[in-house]
Amino acid sequence: MRSTSADPRRRIRAVARFAACLVACLVLAGVAGQARADDADDADDTDDAIALVAGAAASAPMPGASQPDGFVAGPRSAAIEAAVGKLRDDPLLSGRHKEHRLEWQPKPSKRKKVDADPSWLKWFASLARFINDTSRFLLYGIVLVLVALLLVSGRHLVQLRAFRRRAAAATAVSHVRDLDVRPESLPDDVGAAAWALWQAGQVPAALSLLYRGALSRLIHRWHVPIAASTTEGECLELARGALEPGAQRYLTQVVRAWEANIYGNRQLSAAMGETLCTGFATRLDAAPPPEGAA
Repeated sequence: MRSTSADPRRRIRAVARFAACLVACLVLAGVAGQARADDADDADDTDDAIALVAGAAASAPMPGASQPDGFVAGPRSAAIEAAVGKLRDDPLLSGRHKEHRLEWQPKPSKRKKVDADPSWLKWFASLARFINDTSRFLLYGIVLVLVALLLVSGRHLVQLRAFRRRAAAATAVSHVRDLDVRPESLPDDVGAAAWALWQAGQVPAALSLLYRGALSRLIHRWHVPIAASTTEGECLELARGALEPGAQRYLTQVVRAWEANIYGNRQLSAAMGETLCTGFATRLDAAPPPEGAA
């Protein structure tokens, strides 16, 4: 009798386990379908649900039956666990999947990109920053350069004037229309010597001495470019820009008196002779030459 009653219990227990496995499979299918719509973060909940159902199926007792003490799960329990493991490893039921989509790539633009900050703008910006940082040193450097240029230019100007004076003295004419105009051919006091000749009745000689002295002063002191063939009128024109007005008037008087006596045979008064002779020292010897002529 005990063996007969044990067979129905085993059958009922097997049916109960099969029903539990079927319920577990249905639940797993529903959880997997829901997991496909959810995010990837719900995969852990699916695994927990699978483990919970598997545990419930493995440990669910038959209704109305009590299991004896020391009950040990049989081969079917291991098969259920293996089936649950396969379901857990199935990629379609994991809740995660990859999708591949084809999308049209936009064509690359053929227009060249315009650099918003070209190289020359960067260079000017760097130059501006450099000038801003070193403006004080640049100012000091410019001042020093200007001072050095002024000193060098002044030295060269002095040397140039000295060279011009030496060149003028070397190339100066010694005679103007047969009149000796060398300084060494004239007395130290031309006016006094001419007045002595005038008082002695040698008026042409006195006028010649005054005219020669005037030409010599123009050539060697004021550096007037008088040539050997320069006439009296040309001498006046050349001296017009070199002499001051008082000296220019005196030179004109000497030239006109010389022309009147030599070319016109006119007799001149003693008063005019005294004026011309005494005025030589004050007009041509004492008067300093202008800055551009010295």
